[in-house]
Amino acid sequence: MQVVGLALSVIMLLTLLNSGYFFLAMLKLSIGKWLAFNACSLATIAYLLCFVLYKTTKRDYILAIPLLPLYYYGTMGMFVMPWNEANLFPQITHIIITLNVLWIVYVLLKEHKFEALGKGSLLGMIIFVPIFACIQGYTQQHMGEFMAVLQAL
Repeated sequence: MQVVGLALSVIMLLTLLNSGYFFLAMLKLSIGKWLAFNACSLATIAYLLCFVLYKTTKRDYILAIPLLPLYYYGTMGMFVMPWNEANLFPQITHIIITLNVLWIVYVLLKEHKFEALGKGSLLGMIIFVPIFACIQGYTQQHMGEFMAVLQAL
């Protein structure tokens, strides 16, 4: 099952690189604006960092820390964004994120790591809920700017 987790993480890294290219190179946005306007990338970075820490420290709770942002921005993104050709790559990314969420939950529940799941989820809430608030506030205030950049593309 660890091979599946590694493969899903590599695929997530590829989606992150794709997103970075689109927002940084094509739209010419700053890193901060990229992470605000595409919060899935922030969730992906958090996951990849936690995955590497999990692999190096063997502390199961670290794997659960990014569950909230992955679920909120990735899985829920499938239901917020329209399913059309313009959103094909974002929706594929949402599916890949969801597969990673399912893998994390499967691994922790299969191994009866309930404490790790609870501890990691709580830490994720403490860390990411304030970040969500900042991101949502920023994107609402600057949505016109983002839409103008997209229209110019």
